[in-house]
Amino acid sequence: MDKNLPKAKQLIQERKAFLFDFDGTLVNLDKLNVDSFKILFKNEFDLEFTRDDFMSYVSGRGSKDGIKKYLGAKGIKEFNMEELNNQFSMKKKDLIEKHLEEEVFLIPGIDTFLKYLSVHDKRMLVVTSSHYTYVKKILRNFGLFGYFEKVYDRESVEKGKPNAEIFLQGIKYTGLENDECIAFEDSLFGLKSAKGANLYTVGILNKGWNEDFVYDLADVVIEDYEQLI
Repeated sequence: MDKNLPKAKQLIQERKAFLFDFDGTLVNLDKLNVDSFKILFKNEFDLEFTRDDFMSYVSGRGSKDGIKKYLGAKGIKEFNMEELNNQFSMKKKDLIEKHLEEEVFLIPGIDTFLKYLSVHDKRMLVVTSSHYTYVKKILRNFGLFGYFEKVYDRESVEKGKPNAEIFLQGIKYTGLENDECIAFEDSLFGLKSAKGANLYTVGILNKGWNEDFVYDLADVVIEDYEQLI
């Protein structure tokens, strides 16, 4: 158990607004994300995209930034970003439609935790690099969309994560101070974004994905949201 957990539980009681990342924080879409990019880069460039590539170039950034970083690392500088991003979006949408029930999972305890926050009149927002369409569809599928009063996605800001803009927008929307809010994140760029907004940040441990940085960047680390209740 994280030694900082007692303080985190106290802050959950005291603070008023809770800003959640989506992918890896509310739900696990890791396999669908990797598979979508794998198909895209294989079909268009005959490149073998791996999970390590996803972690290095994409995770927490958003698809456009991820495509640019990955192809740049491969020495590919001329491509149609809009076309590639549209293809990625279509592939991801297709995989979600086909595999939503088998390959999209709630992070342990999140449904209980959101209900707990709602009962205690806490405010909840989604602050994500994912597209609003996916967020709405998937959260509705799990019966969780109604908990959130606002969704900020990559299109809501000029600078995506790791820039702090998206969290700062969320804080501004609430009308609260940053020391009245808590962020929930799992990715390297997401954690940097939250800390850049000077937010107390709960890190979600995704074993095999983020152990090498989540403990260094988050104020407390959990595997199950019920640890916070």
